[in-house]
Amino acid sequence: MLDRSPEVPRIAGAQSPARSAPPGLPVSQHIGPYAAGMVPADTNALLGQLGKILYKHRWKLIHFVVIAMLLALALQFAFPRLYSATAVLRLDRHSTGGAVGQEASQVSAINDMDEIITTDMEIAQTDPVLRPVAEKYHLIDYDKPSGFWVRWFGGKPDVSAAQRAKASPVALKGLNLSRPAGTYLVRVTYRAWRNPQLAADVANGVAESLIRQVQESLDQSYNNLSSAIRRDMEQLRSKMDISQQRLTQYEKELNTVDPEQHSTVLTTRLTQLLTEYTAAQADRLHKQAIFEGISKSPTLAEAQAMEAGGQRLSLLDDSLGRLAIARQQFAAAQSHYGENHPEFRKAQQQLEEAEAQVDSARLATNDRAAAEYRQALGRELLLKRQFEATKAEVDGLKSHALEYSQLKTEAENDRRLYSDLEARTREADVNRQFRDATIQFVAPALPPAQAIFPRLIINLPIALVLALVLGVLGVIAADALDTTFSDAGEVSARMRLEVMGTLPNARRLGVKGEDQANPLQGVLGRSAEMSMRYEEAIRMLRSALTLVSANHALGTLLITSPGSGEGKSTTAAHLGVACAQAGRKVLLIDADLRRPELHKKFDIARKIGLADVLAHRILPVDVIVEVDTPGLFLMPAGPPMLNAADLISLGFASVLNQVSRNFDLVIVDAPPMLGVSETQEIATIVDGVLVVTKADSTSAKALGETLDALSRSRANVLGVVMNQVKLSSLKGFGYYNRQQQEDEKAGAQS
Repeated sequence: MLDRSPEVPRIAGAQSPARSAPPGLPVSQHIGPYAAGMVPADTNALLGQLGKILYKHRWKLIHFVVIAMLLALALQFAFPRLYSATAVLRLDRHSTGGAVGQEASQVSAINDMDEIITTDMEIAQTDPVLRPVAEKYHLIDYDKPSGFWVRWFGGKPDVSAAQRAKASPVALKGLNLSRPAGTYLVRVTYRAWRNPQLAADVANGVAESLIRQVQESLDQSYNNLSSAIRRDMEQLRSKMDISQQRLTQYEKELNTVDPEQHSTVLTTRLTQLLTEYTAAQADRLHKQAIFEGISKSPTLAEAQAMEAGGQRLSLLDDSLGRLAIARQQFAAAQSHYGENHPEFRKAQQQLEEAEAQVDSARLATNDRAAAEYRQALGRELLLKRQFEATKAEVDGLKSHALEYSQLKTEAENDRRLYSDLEARTREADVNRQFRDATIQFVAPALPPAQAIFPRLIINLPIALVLALVLGVLGVIAADALDTTFSDAGEVSARMRLEVMGTLPNARRLGVKGEDQANPLQGVLGRSAEMSMRYEEAIRMLRSALTLVSANHALGTLLITSPGSGEGKSTTAAHLGVACAQAGRKVLLIDADLRRPELHKKFDIARKIGLADVLAHRILPVDVIVEVDTPGLFLMPAGPPMLNAADLISLGFASVLNQVSRNFDLVIVDAPPMLGVSETQEIATIVDGVLVVTKADSTSAKALGETLDALSRSRANVLGVVMNQVKLSSLKGFGYYNRQQQEDEKAGAQS
């Protein structure tokens, strides 16, 4: 049993756990929320990060590519063969517009050939060209039942749908028209499944239908134009007859007068009246403006009257001047004299006389302007009546002559137009016989010997490239959505946190024998699965803690995790064994009063323990149990307590302070950080904290929240221990594999 004397020596430089541990690693000094997620990676390491992602998911990528290639190979033989046939047409230009007349000297524009070829290619895809070919080779089945349900589960054909299909434009999906660059050629290509002869027949049929349609279109255009011209000529002849009859009738009516002679006297008189009428309008407008100005503003009206009459009308202006003087005198008298003073009455009388003179001058000026306005208005109306009467007389005389002249000109124009149309019609009939062919059949389509789809030599490389691209994108997306950590490098890169140790996944290790020096052998449930690799990883963790304690005294150590099931208790137990095997006196404290685990791993009863010590029912030294490994002691948790957080907060610091004096290292196995409050209390009183995470299970958010809580408590976080890391992610263990292989080989030879 443990010596109860307080004089048991402890490691040199150990510090009291009651004292707050100084920040030891950059983790405690880091400012910023860990729970926010990942820290952006250095841009120089992006390619390396991508390589790590691909290496991490290499088997998934390989499986995806293999499956994609097998699927592409299966589709290669499952798909029907697609055949393509091409007919070549040549589009020629007209050398001349015709053989006789003006069309014989006209040459087609050089820059319109692209438009002509494009037009013919569009015509080739119209219903009049495609419908005869589609019906001839039964490319469209109008009687086929429409609709998914009717087609697959039986039923009567939809008659209305068939009628609509017949009325709708025909479109061939396998048809393609193209033009080789720099040529006047058009390629008519058709693709057909399983039938190479059908591909050639349809391509030739579309080419022939296009030639026929263009020829018929030209003939139809010419016939329509000829018919329209003949109708216009007949209408023009009828119009010529009517014009001639009306012209003769006018000559009979005007037999005594020359219709083309104009009356110069009436015209001169009309011009003179127009000039006088215009001047009268201007004079009336001027005097109207003066009259309206006087009514609204006396001063402005006087100025306008002065400009119009050429004389100075100063009566109103003088009256206004006297009125202003009288007002000034009245104001001066009013300020110096009273109302009964003679000077005041005199000034008031002068003001009244001046106002009366202004009113009289204004009325006189207004009356004069009104009289002048009425006089100008009367003169304007008189000239207007004379002008209208003279104009009517001139118009009556000219109307017959103008109408006669118009009829005569119209009849001559109709006669010339009729002669020109008659000549052009005869020329068009002659030029039609010399018209060049616009489309020629150069090379008919022949049945192809090989299919264009599917082609193994082309499709497999394409499938490989697509599978690789999609696989890489999928791997990158899966890795971006995966917030867990698989190896120590990810924790260091994404969380900027030191990884103190990486423990392999012991469940997958083979049994190579048992180490009797390990007290956990035979008592752990997985003792048969433990191996040298796991124990060596624990020793490496012990070495890392030794380096830390060289700079900062490490007498008490807390081991926790973000959540449950991440291996913190197992890590604490094996670390305690490793430190004890190194010659240190170690105490394991199971501070998880809710779900204790350490007593199970060492097969020790938990009747009494830390809970009884915190409840002051027993002393700490009475519950400490020595295990099989020399130098290793255990304080079980004791019975579960509902008020575990309160007990830890009130008495754990005192208990830890008492027991730490007798041990070189005290390892505290505390509950998970998230959802439990007592662990944060314990973290504030220990010298260092180790956070255990489970590879491919602990998320960045959970680890970040754990580190944030420890940072708020000002705990000294030493680093992270990654548990259950895949052997492929660990470095250096190949050495032991080779050594084991050599030992097995030597044993087999012996």
